[in-house]
Amino acid sequence: MSFKEELQKLSVQIIERKKHIINEEMTKQALIIPFLQVLGYDVFNPLEVKPEYVSDFGKKKGAKVDYAVFKDNTPIIFIEAKSVAENLDSHSSQLAMYFNATPAVKLAIITNGVVYKFFTDIDINNIMDENPFAAINLTDLSDSDIEVLTRFKKEAFDTESLIRYAEDLIYTSNLNIKLRNLLKNPPDDFVKYLIKEFSDTKITSNVIERFRPIVKKSISNAILDIVSQGILQQDKLTTEEEKTAPILISPQVGEMDENDEPAVKKQIKTTEDELKGFEIVKSILLNSSRDVSGLQYNDTLAYFGMHIRNTFYWFIRTRVEGENKYLIIRLPLETARPLAGDYKLESAPKGHGDSTRIYIENLDDLQKLDKLIIKAFDEVAKL
Repeated sequence: MSFKEELQKLSVQIIERKKHIINEEMTKQALIIPFLQVLGYDVFNPLEVKPEYVSDFGKKKGAKVDYAVFKDNTPIIFIEAKSVAENLDSHSSQLAMYFNATPAVKLAIITNGVVYKFFTDIDINNIMDENPFAAINLTDLSDSDIEVLTRFKKEAFDTESLIRYAEDLIYTSNLNIKLRNLLKNPPDDFVKYLIKEFSDTKITSNVIERFRPIVKKSISNAILDIVSQGILQQDKLTTEEEKTAPILISPQVGEMDENDEPAVKKQIKTTEDELKGFEIVKSILLNSSRDVSGLQYNDTLAYFGMHIRNTFYWFIRTRVEGENKYLIIRLPLETARPLAGDYKLESAPKGHGDSTRIYIENLDDLQKLDKLIIKAFDEVAKL
């Protein structure tokens, strides 16, 4: 079961259980401990998870945070738990007390088992930020939420990369707010800048007011065009891929076509070899000290793809079934050639962008193409 599927299963369990929970202890046992287990932590091993961890603050001795998650005998995450019915807004100061008292800890979570709020110390070192860098409701998960949670998995956890990621989330959120305000109510300087680009008219306050609604309408139209073109481009890509895709069919018992023959349907079946290929690529990246916390795969009729965060950021696509086995690497032919050794390669078919197809004999060839895979991963990670 994939991490996403485990989270979705937990989400259903939370919805079923929360109406039967009446206090904090039940919240911990029924909701929070299962969440930690999904992240891959052994909740019964005190070397990994310590409940009621003492975190003294100044003269206040014996203060205990509900859970401390450990790595290499050092606490890395503090978790403050509240009852499922409690609002978390008024409890972050208690978590901050524990966080500020333990400089080794750079990540803190407050939760009622349903909503999780994630904090770090971006504003002032060793002082927990007033606002969380992420807030996730496990009963209403989005793909971006799952991306955040992926970075907290035991196998992928890295404090420094997580803090950089938290900074990116905060900056992105702030920029989104600024851009929304800018586009919703364009300030005078912005309107003036745009007018200067196409008109020699003397810009007065009346001219600005005259053009402001035009600017707003133009911005709206431009955004719609960008979104529309993006959707059309994705549709075009899908169409091109389907043209070159083999049709995988499987008779469905009890369904017949007009000639009384078994009806067939397109089916996607992820094979053991495809998953083995994914594990080989993951191992190559791990051995080269790459951050694989966002590494995922998607299976289609045309190929088995591997990507970072979402399918837009793909870097390798494979076909490991049948006689003609190959991988498509997201690198132009001239970049891939010096890294491919004696392997036969060519420009990838339409629908894969400026990429290269390399023919292979078996999965072991992936290990021999490790430099090529790492290069493609690094290029996509920059996007």
